[in-house]
Amino acid sequence: MAFKHALAALAFATTAILPACAQDIQTVETPAALGFDPAALDALDARLDQLAAEGARPGYAAIIARGERIAFVSEAGMIDLEAGTPFTVDSPVRIASMTKPVTAVAVMMLVERGLVSLDDPVSDYIPEFADIQVAVSPMAGEDGEIATRAPATVMTVEHLLTHTSGLGYIFENQTDLGRLYLETSLYAGEGNLEARMQQLSALPLYADPGQRWIYSYSLDVAGRVVEVASGMPFEDFLETELFTPLGMNSTGFFFDDVDFDEADMSPLYVHAESGEMVEIEQPNPTWASGGGGLVSTASDYIRFAMMLANGGTLGDVRILAPETFAEFSRPRLTAEQLGDGWTGRNFALGMDVVMPPAEGQQAAGVPGDLSWGGMFDTDFFVSPQTRTAAVIMTQIQPSRYRPEPRTLRVFRPMVYASFAFD
Repeated sequence: MAFKHALAALAFATTAILPACAQDIQTVETPAALGFDPAALDALDARLDQLAAEGARPGYAAIIARGERIAFVSEAGMIDLEAGTPFTVDSPVRIASMTKPVTAVAVMMLVERGLVSLDDPVSDYIPEFADIQVAVSPMAGEDGEIATRAPATVMTVEHLLTHTSGLGYIFENQTDLGRLYLETSLYAGEGNLEARMQQLSALPLYADPGQRWIYSYSLDVAGRVVEVASGMPFEDFLETELFTPLGMNSTGFFFDDVDFDEADMSPLYVHAESGEMVEIEQPNPTWASGGGGLVSTASDYIRFAMMLANGGTLGDVRILAPETFAEFSRPRLTAEQLGDGWTGRNFALGMDVVMPPAEGQQAAGVPGDLSWGGMFDTDFFVSPQTRTAAVIMTQIQPSRYRPEPRTLRVFRPMVYASFAFD
């Protein structure tokens, strides 16, 4: 296995050359040179091979870096089962909610420039949000309508970045309000980002802004804030201010913005009742969804992750100043806002953050580590304290027949187990 990921690392080092404005990323000969346990990484490599061979996922591409260098690359299985195309670090995939941290960073770039404040009302940028209402109950009354009231607090940009805006999403169908969000899904709507925000602003909130953490369209709204504050289409801001400086040429919302053709896009699979993976149709993005619309590759996204792990910089490229990164990455919510299921973690801006473990509690990672994943089982985390970044890509639709565990449950513990730092 060590021979396999050594070859993959060599391929990454020779094919992922950045433009002059970004940092060239070198691959070390042995992970031990960067403080990792090679045997532990061999075990991770073997585990990914095993899972791909068993059909748990079509394939994987994983990269681990520390500082400015790559320590480990693993490629397993296939990106296209019918064609027999291997899954590599350059395979383009849908990263879904791994778009959210990118959007949060874009907002913080504008905060640093004085164009946005976290305390700004969202309605300063999207006037329709000045009239948004809160549902009195998530269930409709006898008249079939959901009763609403004026919000007790004003929705701010910070509420968007912490999922405390009160907005809903597309994952709840147990209430009339949840079904309303599903029926008027932004992903089934029409028009550009501005038009979809007008559509969203007509829906009631689940709760007053700031009251509680609710996974939501908030980062899509934040993308529109970037668009208005910068005076640029959201996709253009990301391209010119983030992706090009970092050398992320395979990352974008639209195929005109990336260095691969639409025909090269990975298939999306789902597990059938038989356990077999079958390809399903997934529409290509038609709008700049800051909550879930980007396509990327492991070799691209690791650059974004390394920038975060290094406190806002990658080589000579500075995306966020140290003080801005500190604001971006600090825990922000109370236990009451978070609710259940957050043991050992809190929420920063656009990502969760590891907290020091309480007495008798198992650590969720290194305190200060930031992470998020995507719907199609992609995942990443960064460890600013150790300057480590780890990314894994796969491409599978959730279903009741998808084998457990989630990829992050395999990947993160095995990466942490490889830490052999002084």
